[in-house]
Amino acid sequence: MDRLWTCLLLGFAVFVGAGMAWSGELITAEEALASQAAVPMLAVDETPANPQGPVIAVVDAGALAQPMKNPFSIEILMQAQRDADLNFASFKAFYGAFKIDITERLLKEASKTLTGLKLANLQIPSGRHKILLRVSDTKGRTAEKEIAFKVE
Repeated sequence: MDRLWTCLLLGFAVFVGAGMAWSGELITAEEALASQAAVPMLAVDETPANPQGPVIAVVDAGALAQPMKNPFSIEILMQAQRDADLNFASFKAFYGAFKIDITERLLKEASKTLTGLKLANLQIPSGRHKILLRVSDTKGRTAEKEIAFKVE
């Protein structure tokens, strides 16, 4: 029971402090700590991913299987099906067990490409991390991709 209260208090502290992250910080140390200590939470919302929706993939996803060292880079591909276009305005990124919306921070660090996003020179606290990416197409079909990785 003490662990549950600790997780809830850490989660509350993260939510209260989430708006105070300074420029260039994708994930704060407090967010990482709270997420790693947390009991898994409910989904962000109930919008189901559509298998006919866009495709989200990580270039060189195999590299994420090995522990990353700061600074590191990730390239994300996003592609709509042939019968629609990608609605990039719908893009969202959520961090960790508490599904903290880091979309704005991620987009500040990213370079938009013709096929998705490139994130370079990322500095993320040590530990295991999960980022849920979500995007829709112009027909309203939604895709999600969870990226899990470890930083040494």
